[in-house]
Amino acid sequence: MLLLFLSGAPQSLVSSLKGHCKAYTIEKMQKVFPDGEQYIRILPEAKGERVVVVQSLYPDQDRKLVELYLALEALQGLGIVNSELILPYMAYTRQDRRFLTGEPISVKALYLPLQLFNVKKVYTLDLHSPRVSEVIGVNIKNLLPHAYMARKAGINIDFILAPDKGALHRAQLLAESLGKPFDYLEKYRDRVTGEISVSSHELDVKNMNIAIVDDIVSTGGTLAKATQMLYNLGANKVYAIITHTLISERTIKTLEVSGLEKLITTNSISHNVTIPAWIQIVDVGEFLCGELLSASV
Repeated sequence: MLLLFLSGAPQSLVSSLKGHCKAYTIEKMQKVFPDGEQYIRILPEAKGERVVVVQSLYPDQDRKLVELYLALEALQGLGIVNSELILPYMAYTRQDRRFLTGEPISVKALYLPLQLFNVKKVYTLDLHSPRVSEVIGVNIKNLLPHAYMARKAGINIDFILAPDKGALHRAQLLAESLGKPFDYLEKYRDRVTGEISVSSHELDVKNMNIAIVDDIVSTGGTLAKATQMLYNLGANKVYAIITHTLISERTIKTLEVSGLEKLITTNSISHNVTIPAWIQIVDVGEFLCGELLSASV
């Protein structure tokens, strides 16, 4: 197996995949022209039985999507077809349908071109919508790492919550793996203003350690509201197990004020700020390689 790492792949994940996947690395040349356009050349020695391209699509999603498509076309030009992708974080997947007239289906606009390059399979972590594969017509292996993350974090959890009913499947899978009860919070988003409100429905969490499970956190506002509400209901400690955290200074400040005990996330994306001690980043290289190697058997 050959791994081609593009610039969006977080360095910690690159090192981990190299160590766990038992694969060779494809060499490449890259540069950016003065006008901002990208150039990539994959060295001809890259031919092999199985090629896996690794790219994470945050930050700077637009540039990294262009880089991904340039790399796939270059591989096709070398006669390498049916390549596979590891896209730990897939940007633009929040919208898989039209909620308001005139909106685009962003996941369709950005990923339908994968069909042009005969991509055999995409491995990704925790898609916002499980419908993505159906919408774009590409074989996607959507991996939910929350149980893996919880084991690595070594935390004591009594009860698991999804932030809304749509995320209940995440809470259920983690709950089943840990043998714990689960439920969901009520979340409402105004489609016009984007304003979010959170409420509970007769939850008894007094003196419990609660884990909130979700796919993505950006500003941290919704998670902070949920955390504060659970403490008001008598929770002992509130943890968050979030696959992708777009950590910024704003996110850190918002969650610190909420009293969140610990945020457990992954190295699916690069984090360019100083990470405080209460945020634990779990390496998912071993988790991803386990899926890759089992698929090659």
